[in-house]
Amino acid sequence: MESPLKEVMFEYVPTTQEVETLLQQTPHAKINIANTKQPCDISQISHLTDYGHCINGIHIEIDICDASEIEPLWSFLELDFLRISFASDEVLEDDFNGFLTWLENADKLEALALETQPRHQDDGLHLLSIYFAASKQFPVSLFVKNNVDTTAMPSLPALQVLSHANAAMTINSF
Repeated sequence: MESPLKEVMFEYVPTTQEVETLLQQTPHAKINIANTKQPCDISQISHLTDYGHCINGIHIEIDICDASEIEPLWSFLELDFLRISFASDEVLEDDFNGFLTWLENADKLEALALETQPRHQDDGLHLLSIYFAASKQFPVSLFVKNNVDTTAMPSLPALQVLSHANAAMTINSF
């Protein structure tokens, strides 16, 4: 019988040594860093790419969505939770499409919290919600800030839009 899943919450980005020690002690642990107080730059978690399959939540800030920011995300396709902030309004459409492709391929992702939404194009939030939910066979939750207009959001069977971007993202919450 497989051991029950244990989620370990970190309020900071753990070191490689901390992750290795944790996984030696609890081999099936899922590491959740989606609830840190501040988002981290993708470079701050790049040391964890070898452990992407053990990480179920991250909290990141994307600047311009270029390949150097998106490439490390491909190691984190097993995420259940993503809390994200978009920092720049100078994102090129092709670069944003690269992020959307990653998002579509993160097929276990259950919850996406937008601390700040894509500002580079008017339909950024609309596109993001489609790529997040369209191919999912299970219900997903998109958390947005209270002041975000969700009336133009697509009506997708799997998509639930909630106005609470600071909601806790844990296995017990979903």
